[in-house]
Amino acid sequence: MNLKKKVEEISNISHFDEICSMLPFEKKDIYLIGGATRSLLSDNHENKDIDVVIPELDDRTVDKILDKYDSAKYYQAYKSISFELGDFEFQINSFRKDVAPSGRHSKIANALSIKEDSLRRDFTFNSIYINLIGEVFDFYSGVEHFKNNYLKFIFDPIVQIQKDYLRAIRYIRFLSLFENTKTFPADLEAIMLLSKNITDFVKEKKISQELNKIYKMPFPKNTITFLKANNELRQFLDFLS
Repeated sequence: MNLKKKVEEISNISHFDEICSMLPFEKKDIYLIGGATRSLLSDNHENKDIDVVIPELDDRTVDKILDKYDSAKYYQAYKSISFELGDFEFQINSFRKDVAPSGRHSKIANALSIKEDSLRRDFTFNSIYINLIGEVFDFYSGVEHFKNNYLKFIFDPIVQIQKDYLRAIRYIRFLSLFENTKTFPADLEAIMLLSKNITDFVKEKKISQELNKIYKMPFPKNTITFLKANNELRQFLDFLS
């Protein structure tokens, strides 16, 4: 699978070439991830969040971006910079790995590859890397799952959620991505089991922000129906506005 033409199309729409000119890497070493890759796989460019990963976000590149875009914010602890360009919101991250996760945030360290970077991702279809020459890197069957409407944690869901409880809320939100979302019993059981701990680790404002993203997704009714159907989760209906 090669998506070079589709990558060029989304680059033209978002003016991503302007940003690439400031990155000290060849196109093969600049990767789209998350919502951007889902847009490429579905030919739907309504998503305006462009997440990018590169081997290293160095100080010189950070300074260039901060100087060029007034909206740019640099998060040094996460080696991440975000900014707006037109209608699009960009986030650029260094390859990184989580160390010592605490239930919400984690200290980070440099990663040496996208495979190592992928270990910190949540769902299989959020772990598809597509570089700017259209090469697809899929370590966890994410393309297959996305095309067949599956929502799945990459690893043991209990461990994944305990590392960052926001992942449970994100899972509930992503139920609204497909019309008929297919799930796995182990993932649902983990969310029910750990649901009582979520508000101990995730701020209410963050829960509200995450859940209300369903209204920008294709099938928000899915999340609402799921919350209503499970007593353990009904409290989160209060976070919807």
